[in-house]
Amino acid sequence: MNAVLRYENLSAFYGASQILHGLSFEVPAASVVCLLGLNGMGKTTTLRATMGLVDRTEGRITLNGRELAGPTFRRAQMGVTLVPEDRKVFANLTVEENLEVARRPTGSGRDFSIAEAVEIFPRLGERMGQKAGTMSGGEQQMLVVARAMLANPAYMMLDEPTEGLSPSYVGAIAQSIEEARKRGIGVILVEQSIPLALSVGDAFHVVENGQITRSFARDEALADREGLERMLTVE
Repeated sequence: MNAVLRYENLSAFYGASQILHGLSFEVPAASVVCLLGLNGMGKTTTLRATMGLVDRTEGRITLNGRELAGPTFRRAQMGVTLVPEDRKVFANLTVEENLEVARRPTGSGRDFSIAEAVEIFPRLGERMGQKAGTMSGGEQQMLVVARAMLANPAYMMLDEPTEGLSPSYVGAIAQSIEEARKRGIGVILVEQSIPLALSVGDAFHVVENGQITRSFARDEALADREGLERMLTVE
């Protein structure tokens, strides 16, 4: 059976508030699935539910047929990792130490190395001895993405990875996603940038009020880019 991360009728709650209402979709290995939508619609909650970071869920999330359950560290051990939007670096560790502590070799022969991460994000190579907390926001964003790559997960989830970044940094993020795909890693991308999403995505789901309201294959999204953009515009 091919590797797949599958969501089946997923609902999620914070306290008494229900945020997600029966999401169902799947992410095959070596594919990039984009969750699109306005802020506050449930995209981030989907990623947090995957890692066990919401109060309660209903439905199922499975990875290769095994249910994702238990605390966050156990789900990470099963093969999923999250790059959150708040850029949590180990501020008092150097860039090199941040990268080294994240490295999880699998022995598969397709693992990311620190040298390869630095090749994708050359700025990190210039900052290896610098404390991560003293770097710019864009540099910290590159660092947290590089750390996720070095964990060599089966699936990597990116929450608004290019928000506030310069175009040169956005290009590096896109390259990191492509490199992950080449190694068989599946990616869930939550992103406001339609150009980035269309440049890397294989499938696209529009999330509104905690539900998937439209889904597009890549060719459909490229053919109706204007329609997709209208769905994501505040009127």
